[in-house]
Amino acid sequence: MILLLLAVLTVVLAGCGKKGDSYDETTVIINKKGEITHRIVEAFDKGYYNEDELREDINDELSEYCKDKDEKAARLVSLEIKDGMAAAQISFAKPEDYAAFNEVDFFYGSVDEAIEQQYTTDVTLKGSGNDEEPIGKLEFEALGDKMIVIVSEPVVYEVPGKIAYTTANIEILDDTTARMASDSVGLGYIVLK
Repeated sequence: MILLLLAVLTVVLAGCGKKGDSYDETTVIINKKGEITHRIVEAFDKGYYNEDELREDINDELSEYCKDKDEKAARLVSLEIKDGMAAAQISFAKPEDYAAFNEVDFFYGSVDEAIEQQYTTDVTLKGSGNDEEPIGKLEFEALGDKMIVIVSEPVVYEVPGKIAYTTANIEILDDTTARMASDSVGLGYIVLK
């Protein structure tokens, strides 16, 4: 049931992501150390769900995930219910924890590390500026020590630096925030400057 509930919570709401404490859609926040904060925002029908049961179910699922890991691998930071909306904030110690818990593709590291992990470099990347020329495989591989975020979920991503390049299925919202298109097929790449 909790997986169904978490799946429901990850559905993106209409609107744009915002910086700071106020987000109006599901957002994945990555800090420079690779720690992930997943802020899930969804409509909350009090007639169907109970806040205490929701909190308990999420904590149970996180505890089960952390059984053979560090207890800080995944933890519920907060759960707020306000004006018919639920916002759960879950912290993950590493990108691998986020990917494993949510059963999604997710990578944060250098371009060289992404290549070592067998992520394809046979993609076209568009520059963050309107007048920048797209780059292909050879130019992409030459970015070896630049950090990259590789994603598979159509949500907002707040990255720990300015965005240099993205794949076509990623919309840049501002210097450090982007959204993967909801109709995307395949992975989305966000390369940092």
